[in-house]
Amino acid sequence: MVKKKILFCAASPMNYAMFKPIHHRLKQDERIELNFTANHKVKEIYAALGLKDVKIVYKTLSYLRHYDMCICPSFFYERKNADTRVQIFHGVSLKNRAVHKKALSFDKLFLAGEYMKGKFIETWGLAEDDSRFEMIGMPKVDPLVNGSLDAGGIKKALRIDNQLPTVIYAPTRPSITSSSLQMVGEQVIRTIADMEVNFLIKLHDRAYKQWRRKSEDWKQKLESFEKSNVRVIEDYDIIPYLFISDLLVSDISSVINEFCLLNRPIVLYDVPRLIGFHKKKELERGLNTSDLEEWGRDVGVIVDDMDALKKAIQHGLEHPEEKDEFRKKFAQKFFYKPGTATDRAVEKIYQLLNLTTSP
Repeated sequence: MVKKKILFCAASPMNYAMFKPIHHRLKQDERIELNFTANHKVKEIYAALGLKDVKIVYKTLSYLRHYDMCICPSFFYERKNADTRVQIFHGVSLKNRAVHKKALSFDKLFLAGEYMKGKFIETWGLAEDDSRFEMIGMPKVDPLVNGSLDAGGIKKALRIDNQLPTVIYAPTRPSITSSSLQMVGEQVIRTIADMEVNFLIKLHDRAYKQWRRKSEDWKQKLESFEKSNVRVIEDYDIIPYLFISDLLVSDISSVINEFCLLNRPIVLYDVPRLIGFHKKKELERGLNTSDLEEWGRDVGVIVDDMDALKKAIQHGLEHPEEKDEFRKKFAQKFFYKPGTATDRAVEKIYQLLNLTTSP
């Protein structure tokens, strides 16, 4: 039997979370050979994810091979050596870096929702029924709403106090300007760590030197914040930890939109320089795709100092119903039929491979 060959492409460990549910579904099918590559550090990336028995292919070697399908959550893999190239995107961010011209070179765009589709149509003048569009949703966030996660089990594994509310800090990736982590990260961490809460710290993988040499050594820095109520999350998939959190603290990360599916309070640390940087980059590209300045932060309470941060967290935990309607609208806008996206993605992949869904 000649197997269908799929190549999964990751730019970083966090990229894997985007196709993790698809991988878990397809690996059961003996008619399909799954291959994994990365932009760099390919063995290190998949080893960090605990994937020891998968078929690893160095990027340069993968260029010399032919695949039936290539599945990418980023744009680094530009080689057209697959019959069908599928873009599944790295997330839904109001920066809208996903709405990139490079995406148009893919055969299929697995859209997360109507917002993303509208942005592609508006930005690139595409037709409503463009053949590349597939309304899929985001497989990564399915577990937030489909009942597959066990909150008690996750909390038990972390050994956190079930009597306390849980707050998670998940800032956007470091940049040449200032994310909240770079501006006030240490102060934010100290402030929340001193509160009567379980405190989860989940940094972007590019905050660690292991994955971005220019980054500060946050792995070492975080060791100084060890307290009984603090847990540093080293897992590259944030979804289980969002699921058990009562409140999110972030800035302009795409996890804000994902957390809206849980309809729980959000506090946003203001990062005007970073928002201005993204706006400037847009103008240089001749585009106007960002919605951060207009309405993109309506789901959260915006703060710009530690006193306001502490008060906003306390208020959010006491009044989780505030901004309820904003969060619901965000979730509906960004994610198509959450909880069932993996089913649609796998069904479409089988269709594109000319395979029946059952082996």
